[in-house]
Amino acid sequence: MNSNFLIIDCTGKNDCIALIKDNNFFTKKIQSNLIKYEILVLEILEFIEENNIKLDKKISVAVNIGPGSFSGIRIALAAAKGLHISKNINLLSYNNFLLNAVTHLKENKKVISIQKTSKLFYFVEVLNKKQITYSDPQIINANKFDFNNCIVVAPIELNKDKELLSFKIKEIKFVENKLMNINLLRDNNLLENKLIKPLYLS
Repeated sequence: MNSNFLIIDCTGKNDCIALIKDNNFFTKKIQSNLIKYEILVLEILEFIEENNIKLDKKISVAVNIGPGSFSGIRIALAAAKGLHISKNINLLSYNNFLLNAVTHLKENKKVISIQKTSKLFYFVEVLNKKQITYSDPQIINANKFDFNNCIVVAPIELNKDKELLSFKIKEIKFVENKLMNINLLRDNNLLENKLIKPLYLS
């Protein structure tokens, strides 16, 4: 699989497009309130031209499927699929749960990756045994959930969230959403290339 990526993240949190090319990293922020399909495509094309990148089979497009803004994700997916069809390049997807968990998979512990919607906390459980497996997103019931014997990761913006802190998790790591970790997802076969659709949580 390619190690060069065009990354599209329009989940509503620090929306951006990014490039990983020959171990170099380039990024450009996008204003969330301006995201429309036509504008996003123009932004991508300008960004590619500015960085002298050729869209061919040596590069893959990776799109963030969430959780996040449903409309933003749909627009990003439409743009990514357009590039996939018009340029015949690989289309892959990733999600914030796995992106945040991937740096902790070598610690031989279960990793619980948490994300918050406007009302609820969700988690994905990631296990690294003979191969890496992960659950579908589930709602956290703090009264029934066992946070022992695992590593819990959560986005850095939740580090002062009173409700999350009330869960009294012994080992929690607040992490930044680092797009450079796309290559770690690739190395661990955690990029999806089938049935790509938005990861919608209520």
